[in-house]
Amino acid sequence: MLKIIKQLIPRRNIRYSQICTKNYSSDSNAPITEKQILEKLKLRFPNAASVNVEDTSGGCGAMFNVSVETAEFKGLSIMKQHRIVYETLKDEMSKLHGLHLETRVSK
Repeated sequence: MLKIIKQLIPRRNIRYSQICTKNYSSDSNAPITEKQILEKLKLRFPNAASVNVEDTSGGCGAMFNVSVETAEFKGLSIMKQHRIVYETLKDEMSKLHGLHLETRVSK
């Protein structure tokens, strides 16, 4: 049964080890760090109740979980909240493989 299921479910061909094997020859191509993203978000949302960033790519700066909780999002749709965060991180987005984003309105 397990063999049948494995055949039916396509496998992803990209593994984290493949994502993390880039050769960075200059600082402009260096991987993004949790600290860089956190600092940029804290500058943009100085009164946020919480800003959290976690590198989920094993330290190579390819994938991140990001959460932002701020009163600034009050009255905005989730899509608009996310647009604000993506706009804040626009320079970093081209270097990332993936970003899981959660936004909340603080009370």
